[in-house]
Amino acid sequence: MTLYGDFLDESHRRMHKWHQYFPAYETHFKRFQNRHVTLFEIGIGEGGSLQQWRRYLGPFAVIVGLDIYPRCKQVEEDQVHVRIGSQTDLAFLAGVVAEFGPPDIVIDDGSHLQPHVNATFHFLYPLVAKNGVYLVEDLHAAYWPDHGGGLRAPASFIETAKTVVDAMHADYVADGAGRTPEGDRTTSVHFYDSVVVFEVGERRVMQNSTTGNPALFSNEWAPPGHTTDSFHHVVAEALSGLQVPGPAMQAALPAPAQDLATELQALQTEVTLLRRSTSWRLTAPLRAIGRLFRRRASPA
Repeated sequence: MTLYGDFLDESHRRMHKWHQYFPAYETHFKRFQNRHVTLFEIGIGEGGSLQQWRRYLGPFAVIVGLDIYPRCKQVEEDQVHVRIGSQTDLAFLAGVVAEFGPPDIVIDDGSHLQPHVNATFHFLYPLVAKNGVYLVEDLHAAYWPDHGGGLRAPASFIETAKTVVDAMHADYVADGAGRTPEGDRTTSVHFYDSVVVFEVGERRVMQNSTTGNPALFSNEWAPPGHTTDSFHHVVAEALSGLQVPGPAMQAALPAPAQDLATELQALQTEVTLLRRSTSWRLTAPLRAIGRLFRRRASPA
């Protein structure tokens, strides 16, 4: 039984879900099935969702629902616990973590008010267990001014999620500017329609290496009908259009042209690397040019 199939069954307590959420749930929660995991869901409604997580995750899961309405206590049952309090009450959240331990999964389906979503995330996300998941849903509300959001509004949780993407890449920015604890413990951020999912890990120093036998690719290769020197001349001519204006000329250009000049400067740097490299990927354009000349040199 899939989560979506279970959702369509009418025998459980009522719940409301957007149908496009289910593939995201399956993608990020499947690995937790039949394991000892703790799930926090903020926003209980009528309790159907809590029941669904219990059925989906299996007999070892601890399901904890958080809500401000005392009537939600009626949905407690085996494996399902309910605690009453506000998602912005940090002392309340700390007490829940102290009682049940760090959550492996957090689902924020609470008020959808952007200040609330942000406050809960900034407090709970650092406490999620390593290899856990933090999922925020109903983020169409992030675009609604009456929920504290709006398109590119700084308080929108969508904008918060974008800053985590930047923080994940802080090691590639001069002096590590923008590095945050949240970025350090994030291995990936997934954007879906109205849902953002953060996969939790730990910071590690990024490494890269080049493998393979360099003798298997020759920078002296030339297509039929060309010498090495003549083909190098052809390639140089093909790349000659990527000339970048000097700093003085760039300063005199209008803003759009300055942006273009900056892009050309970056391209010129890439071309320089390409011409010096034995990397298969960087030399792909040269091989493409070679294939073009081979086709032209082939008899019709």
